[in-house]
Amino acid sequence: MAGEIDVKPGYTPDDVAALIEALRGMVELEDGELYTLRKGKLHHVVRRDEENGLRRIMVMEEAHAAAQLMARRLRQGMRGYRPDPALVASACVMHAMEALKPADADAIVMNYLQRLFACARPAPGEDAASPSDAESAAETGQRAVPATRPTGGQARNARGAPTAT
Repeated sequence: MAGEIDVKPGYTPDDVAALIEALRGMVELEDGELYTLRKGKLHHVVRRDEENGLRRIMVMEEAHAAAQLMARRLRQGMRGYRPDPALVASACVMHAMEALKPADADAIVMNYLQRLFACARPAPGEDAASPSDAESAAETGQRAVPATRPTGGQARNARGAPTAT
């Protein structure tokens, strides 16, 4: 305990431990929780992720910049409210999970990862789209997907919507 806090001269870490045990007997304290002392009263510190449902997750710089750009664009349509980039990214992920078939959502992620890691190798027996295929598809507004990916029985356009055949 002495390594974690400085004990004032005249007191020992054992004195502090005894005081904490006495405090636990008087007040409902939970191990691992944070408390602050304000105006002579202990206040439980609510963890940030419990306040608003946001969890910390690392994202690529380009994804964060895109989410910020989208949040700025949304401000006008949302009467001045600018959503947090984390909420924008969450909306995009949830849309991909709910509106797309799992194979299509997976293909989007795989294409992004292939672009990031150009040296990524396909799984045995799969023919992955090359980074140059992904670049040429991006220029035309289409997604490059592995050649062996099943289409689910329907032809789909660049946005993943079924097309008439």
